[in-house]
Amino acid sequence: MKIKRKTILLFSGGLAFLLCILSLHTLLIRVHKKKAKKNFFKKPVLFIHGYAGNRFSFGLMIRRFEKKNWGLKAAVIKVSADGKIKVQGNPAIKGALVQVLFEDNRAALDEQVTWLKDILKKLAEDYALKDVVVVAHSMGAVSVLNYLTRYGDKKALPLVSKLVTLGAPYNDVEPGKTAKKIERSPLSAQGPLYPSAGYQRLKRWRMKISPQTKFLNIIGDTGVGQSDGAVSISSARSLRYLLDKRVYNEIIVTGKKATHRRLHENHVVDLKIKKFLSQK
Repeated sequence: MKIKRKTILLFSGGLAFLLCILSLHTLLIRVHKKKAKKNFFKKPVLFIHGYAGNRFSFGLMIRRFEKKNWGLKAAVIKVSADGKIKVQGNPAIKGALVQVLFEDNRAALDEQVTWLKDILKKLAEDYALKDVVVVAHSMGAVSVLNYLTRYGDKKALPLVSKLVTLGAPYNDVEPGKTAKKIERSPLSAQGPLYPSAGYQRLKRWRMKISPQTKFLNIIGDTGVGQSDGAVSISSARSLRYLLDKRVYNEIIVTGKKATHRRLHENHVVDLKIKKFLSQK
């Protein structure tokens, strides 16, 4: 009887946990049609997850922003593995928080850059958007920067007026992919002493980035190994050598929630993003 009772309790607990996960899953994907009383953000904010990311990557951050009336989760943009784009909701409303989800969340960087271009093109053509801001994590941030070096000067596409990057591996050989050894390259006054091929390409095409785009580079430092546990500070910081110092802002976050996977669950990061996006 004791064994049977224990089995029932374990089953009940497991079922409750599963229902909780499913409920959270549904909550994070849902588009909220009811307008908030006050939306702090004036421009649509696109959230781009990193390598192997999903709706949980930025889902909780978006929910926190909503609770603080900074914006409204007005749209979800899904990109299928073959590049087809589906928009749920309206990304053009005031204070729109827009979650972008890639079905193939382990796709190559070049493919993701093409998808980003197609997303921005759709937002321009179907929703008449001319200006957006982006918050991106890890490889997602590297993809956005690559997009800017290729299409940042295209007048037919919306201007990315502000880009917030979290834990971005700008000078890694394979950005976003978890390696056993964290890639580090010493920095000189001109940049990384050992620039990766990807970094050299960014440097070669950086002039295509619109001079109107402003950057906030948020870097995690766990206090161990000069990294956030996955991306080295030197790799993340190498972005500063690609940009004019007048458009570049950098913040290093420390503590238990400065790890690579917890940067977007950090309330200090929330406030830094809000302050940056509110600046004219």
